[in-house]
Amino acid sequence: MTRALPAPAVPASAYTERYFREVAAGADDWTEDATPIGGIYSYALTRLMRLPPGSLLVDVGCGRGELIALAAEQSVRAVGVDYAPAAIALAGSTLAARRLDGLAEVRQGDARGLPVGDGEADAVSMLDVVEHLLPDELALALAEARRVLKPDGQLVIHTFPNRLIYDLTYRWQRRLIPGRAAHWPADPRLQFEREMHVGEQTLRGLSRAVGAAGFHERRAWYGDWVYTDFVPSSRARRTYHALARVPGLKGAGRANILLTARR
Repeated sequence: MTRALPAPAVPASAYTERYFREVAAGADDWTEDATPIGGIYSYALTRLMRLPPGSLLVDVGCGRGELIALAAEQSVRAVGVDYAPAAIALAGSTLAARRLDGLAEVRQGDARGLPVGDGEADAVSMLDVVEHLLPDELALALAEARRVLKPDGQLVIHTFPNRLIYDLTYRWQRRLIPGRAAHWPADPRLQFEREMHVGEQTLRGLSRAVGAAGFHERRAWYGDWVYTDFVPSSRARRTYHALARVPGLKGAGRANILLTARR
Protein backbone atom coordinates (compact mmCIF):
# COMPACT_ATOMS: atom_id res chain seq x y z
CA MET A 1 0.00 0.00 0.00
CA THR A 2 1.56 3.31 -1.08
CA ARG A 3 0.81 6.45 0.87
CA ALA A 4 2.54 9.69 1.78
CA LEU A 5 3.93 9.22 5.25
CA PRO A 6 5.67 11.66 7.58
CA ALA A 7 9.32 10.99 8.29
CA PRO A 8 9.73 8.18 10.83
CA ALA A 9 10.84 9.00 14.36
CA VAL A 10 13.90 6.79 13.83
CA PRO A 11 15.36 7.19 10.33
CA ALA A 12 16.13 4.10 8.27
CA SER A 13 19.76 5.21 8.09
CA ALA A 14 20.12 4.57 11.84
CA TYR A 15 19.87 0.84 11.17
CA THR A 16 23.27 0.13 9.70
CA GLU A 17 24.84 -3.18 8.78
CA ARG A 18 26.93 -2.94 11.94
CA TYR A 19 23.77 -2.49 14.02
CA PHE A 20 22.23 -5.67 12.61
CA ARG A 21 25.45 -7.64 12.86
CA GLU A 22 26.52 -6.54 16.34
CA VAL A 23 23.71 -4.87 18.29
CA ALA A 24 20.23 -5.96 17.23
CA ALA A 25 18.59 -8.78 19.16
CA GLY A 26 19.82 -12.19 18.01
CA ALA A 27 23.05 -10.88 16.47
CA ASP A 28 25.19 -13.28 18.50
CA ASP A 29 23.38 -16.28 17.02
CA TRP A 30 22.92 -15.10 13.44
CA THR A 31 24.88 -16.44 10.51
CA GLU A 32 24.10 -16.26 6.82
CA ASP A 33 24.77 -19.97 6.37
CA ALA A 34 22.61 -22.97 7.16
CA THR A 35 23.02 -22.91 10.96
CA PRO A 36 19.65 -23.85 12.52
CA ILE A 37 17.54 -20.83 13.48
CA GLY A 38 16.17 -20.85 17.00
CA GLY A 39 15.31 -18.32 19.67
CA ILE A 40 12.27 -16.10 19.35
CA TYR A 41 12.04 -16.87 15.61
CA SER A 42 11.50 -20.57 16.09
CA TYR A 43 9.23 -20.00 19.08
CA ALA A 44 7.02 -17.54 17.21
CA LEU A 45 6.71 -19.70 14.11
CA THR A 46 6.37 -23.17 15.58
CA ARG A 47 4.73 -22.49 18.95
CA LEU A 48 2.59 -19.42 18.34
CA MET A 49 1.66 -19.33 14.65
CA ARG A 50 1.81 -23.01 13.64
CA LEU A 51 1.08 -22.16 10.01
CA PRO A 52 0.35 -24.97 7.58
CA PRO A 53 2.44 -25.27 4.41
CA GLY A 54 1.42 -22.78 1.77
CA SER A 55 0.30 -20.12 4.25
CA LEU A 56 1.56 -16.56 3.80
CA LEU A 57 3.52 -14.88 6.58
CA VAL A 58 4.36 -11.18 6.44
CA ASP A 59 7.22 -10.31 8.78
CA VAL A 60 7.25 -6.58 9.52
CA GLY A 61 10.71 -5.28 10.35
CA CYS A 62 12.37 -8.44 9.09
CA GLY A 63 15.92 -7.30 9.89
CA ARG A 64 18.43 -10.02 8.98
CA GLY A 65 15.68 -12.30 7.68
CA GLU A 66 15.84 -15.15 10.19
CA LEU A 67 12.08 -15.59 10.51
CA ILE A 68 11.30 -15.57 6.81
CA ALA A 69 14.14 -18.02 6.19
CA LEU A 70 12.84 -20.37 8.86
CA ALA A 71 9.31 -20.08 7.48
CA ALA A 72 10.49 -20.90 3.96
CA GLU A 73 12.35 -23.94 5.27
CA GLN A 74 9.02 -25.16 6.61
CA SER A 75 7.17 -24.53 3.30
CA VAL A 76 5.45 -21.38 4.55
CA ARG A 77 5.43 -18.55 2.01
CA ALA A 78 7.13 -15.55 3.59
CA VAL A 79 7.48 -11.86 2.79
CA GLY A 80 9.87 -9.80 4.88
CA VAL A 81 9.35 -6.04 4.96
CA ASP A 82 11.89 -3.54 6.23
CA TYR A 83 12.60 0.13 5.53
CA ALA A 84 16.34 -0.07 6.23
CA PRO A 85 18.52 -0.76 3.17
CA ALA A 86 21.01 -2.62 5.38
CA ALA A 87 18.27 -5.00 6.49
CA ILE A 88 17.15 -5.63 2.93
CA ALA A 89 20.72 -6.54 1.94
CA LEU A 90 21.33 -8.81 4.94
CA ALA A 91 17.97 -10.56 4.68
CA GLY A 92 18.67 -11.16 1.01
CA SER A 93 22.04 -12.66 1.93
CA THR A 94 20.40 -14.92 4.51
CA LEU A 95 17.95 -16.26 1.92
CA ALA A 96 20.61 -16.66 -0.76
CA ALA A 97 23.03 -18.50 1.53
CA ARG A 98 20.28 -20.95 2.46
CA ARG A 99 19.11 -21.25 -1.17
CA LEU A 100 15.69 -19.90 -0.29
CA ASP A 101 15.57 -16.99 -2.74
CA GLY A 102 12.55 -18.32 -4.59
CA LEU A 103 10.70 -19.45 -1.47
CA ALA A 104 10.73 -16.19 0.48
CA GLU A 105 11.18 -12.58 -0.54
CA VAL A 106 12.20 -9.25 0.95
CA ARG A 107 10.41 -6.00 0.15
CA GLN A 108 11.55 -2.54 1.12
CA GLY A 109 8.72 -0.71 2.86
CA ASP A 110 7.50 1.08 5.94
CA ALA A 111 5.53 -0.63 8.71
CA ARG A 112 3.00 2.22 8.39
CA GLY A 113 2.40 1.46 4.71
CA LEU A 114 3.09 -2.18 3.94
CA PRO A 115 3.79 -3.21 0.32
CA VAL A 116 1.27 -6.03 0.62
CA GLY A 117 -2.28 -6.27 -0.69
CA ASP A 118 -5.46 -6.29 1.38
CA GLY A 119 -6.32 -9.58 3.05
CA GLU A 120 -3.36 -11.55 1.65
CA ALA A 121 -1.63 -12.73 4.80
CA ASP A 122 -2.45 -15.61 7.11
CA ALA A 123 -0.15 -14.14 9.76
CA VAL A 124 1.72 -10.92 10.45
CA SER A 125 4.69 -10.88 12.81
CA MET A 126 6.32 -7.87 14.46
CA LEU A 127 9.31 -9.18 16.40
CA ASP A 128 11.28 -6.51 18.24
CA VAL A 129 9.65 -3.76 16.20
CA VAL A 130 7.01 -1.97 18.27
CA GLU A 131 9.54 -0.46 20.70
CA HIS A 132 10.97 1.43 17.73
CA LEU A 133 7.66 3.18 16.98
CA LEU A 134 6.04 6.23 18.54
CA PRO A 135 2.41 5.69 19.64
CA ASP A 136 0.96 7.24 16.47
CA GLU A 137 3.37 5.18 14.35
CA LEU A 138 2.38 2.03 16.19
CA ALA A 139 -1.30 2.76 15.59
CA LEU A 140 -0.68 3.07 11.84
CA ALA A 141 1.48 -0.07 11.80
CA LEU A 142 -1.20 -2.09 13.57
CA ALA A 143 -3.84 -0.78 11.20
CA GLU A 144 -1.67 -1.90 8.30
CA ALA A 145 -1.15 -5.33 9.86
CA ARG A 146 -4.92 -5.69 10.17
CA ARG A 147 -5.45 -4.53 6.58
CA VAL A 148 -3.15 -7.15 5.04
CA LEU A 149 -4.46 -10.02 7.18
CA LYS A 150 -7.17 -12.39 6.09
CA PRO A 151 -10.28 -12.57 8.29
CA ASP A 152 -9.22 -14.32 11.51
CA GLY A 153 -5.55 -14.00 10.52
CA GLN A 154 -2.94 -13.99 13.28
CA LEU A 155 -0.86 -11.17 14.69
CA VAL A 156 2.25 -12.06 16.73
CA ILE A 157 4.32 -9.46 18.57
CA HIS A 158 7.48 -9.73 20.64
CA THR A 159 9.01 -6.68 22.28
CA PHE A 160 11.98 -5.88 24.48
CA PRO A 161 12.25 -4.15 26.85
CA ASN A 162 9.23 -4.31 29.08
CA ARG A 163 9.48 -0.68 30.14
CA LEU A 164 8.91 -1.49 33.81
CA ILE A 165 12.35 -3.07 34.26
CA TYR A 166 13.86 0.39 33.78
CA ASP A 167 11.17 2.84 34.85
CA LEU A 168 9.90 0.95 37.89
CA THR A 169 12.27 -1.68 39.28
CA TYR A 170 15.56 0.03 38.49
CA ARG A 171 14.34 3.49 39.44
CA TRP A 172 13.04 2.42 42.84
CA GLN A 173 16.11 0.34 43.66
CA ARG A 174 18.25 3.34 42.80
CA ARG A 175 16.19 5.60 45.06
CA LEU A 176 15.68 3.33 48.05
CA ILE A 177 19.28 2.50 48.93
CA PRO A 178 21.38 5.45 50.19
CA GLY A 179 24.35 6.21 47.98
CA ARG A 180 23.06 4.47 44.88
CA ALA A 181 21.84 7.64 43.21
CA ALA A 182 25.37 9.00 43.19
CA HIS A 183 26.80 5.93 41.46
CA TRP A 184 23.97 4.48 39.41
CA PRO A 185 23.15 6.29 36.14
CA ALA A 186 19.72 7.90 36.11
CA ASP A 187 19.01 6.16 32.79
CA PRO A 188 20.82 2.83 32.45
CA ARG A 189 19.78 2.22 28.84
CA LEU A 190 22.44 1.71 26.19
CA GLN A 191 22.96 4.52 23.71
CA PHE A 192 21.20 2.69 20.89
CA GLU A 193 18.18 2.13 23.14
CA ARG A 194 17.95 5.82 23.95
CA GLU A 195 18.11 6.65 20.25
CA MET A 196 15.90 3.89 18.82
CA HIS A 197 13.51 2.73 21.54
CA VAL A 198 11.06 5.59 21.19
CA GLY A 199 8.05 3.43 22.07
CA GLU A 200 8.95 1.03 24.86
CA GLN A 201 5.88 -0.87 25.99
CA THR A 202 4.13 -2.22 29.05
CA LEU A 203 1.98 -5.33 28.81
CA ARG A 204 -1.26 -3.43 29.38
CA GLY A 205 -0.34 -0.58 27.09
CA LEU A 206 0.53 -2.87 24.22
CA SER A 207 -2.65 -4.90 24.65
CA ARG A 208 -4.72 -1.70 24.65
CA ALA A 209 -3.05 -0.48 21.45
CA VAL A 210 -3.72 -3.78 19.69
CA GLY A 211 -7.33 -3.76 20.86
CA ALA A 212 -7.80 -0.18 19.67
CA ALA A 213 -6.61 -1.30 16.23
CA GLY A 214 -9.56 -3.71 16.03
CA PHE A 215 -7.91 -7.03 16.89
CA HIS A 216 -9.69 -9.59 19.04
CA GLU A 217 -8.73 -12.70 21.03
CA ARG A 218 -5.82 -10.75 22.43
CA ARG A 219 -3.44 -12.58 24.72
CA ALA A 220 -0.42 -10.79 26.19
CA TRP A 221 2.11 -12.22 28.62
CA TYR A 222 5.61 -11.75 29.95
CA GLY A 223 8.36 -13.88 28.49
CA ASP A 224 10.98 -15.73 30.52
CA TRP A 225 13.88 -13.34 29.92
CA VAL A 226 15.27 -11.73 33.06
CA TYR A 227 17.71 -9.12 31.73
CA THR A 228 19.96 -7.47 34.31
CA ASP A 229 23.14 -6.54 32.43
CA PHE A 230 22.45 -2.86 33.09
CA VAL A 231 22.13 -3.21 36.89
CA PRO A 232 25.30 -2.18 38.78
CA SER A 233 24.72 -4.30 41.91
CA SER A 234 24.65 -8.10 42.14
CA ARG A 235 22.16 -7.83 44.99
CA ALA A 236 19.89 -5.65 42.89
CA ARG A 237 20.17 -8.10 40.00
CA ARG A 238 18.91 -10.86 42.27
CA THR A 239 15.85 -8.74 43.00
CA TYR A 240 14.82 -8.96 39.35
CA HIS A 241 15.01 -12.75 39.43
CA ALA A 242 13.00 -12.87 42.64
CA LEU A 243 10.28 -10.59 41.27
CA ALA A 244 10.12 -12.59 38.04
CA ARG A 245 8.95 -15.62 40.02
CA VAL A 246 6.13 -13.89 41.91
CA PRO A 247 2.64 -13.96 40.37
CA GLY A 248 1.41 -10.41 39.99
CA LEU A 249 4.93 -8.98 40.08
CA LYS A 250 6.45 -10.67 37.05
CA GLY A 251 6.35 -7.42 35.10
CA ALA A 252 8.83 -5.89 37.52
CA GLY A 253 11.37 -8.61 36.77
CA ARG A 254 10.86 -9.98 33.28
CA ALA A 255 12.24 -8.11 30.32
CA ASN A 256 10.17 -9.17 27.30
CA ILE A 257 6.51 -9.18 26.31
CA LEU A 258 4.69 -11.39 23.83
CA LEU A 259 1.24 -10.88 22.33
CA THR A 260 -1.00 -12.79 19.98
CA ALA A 261 -4.28 -11.61 18.50
CA ARG A 262 -6.60 -12.20 15.57
CA ARG A 263 -8.05 -9.91 12.97
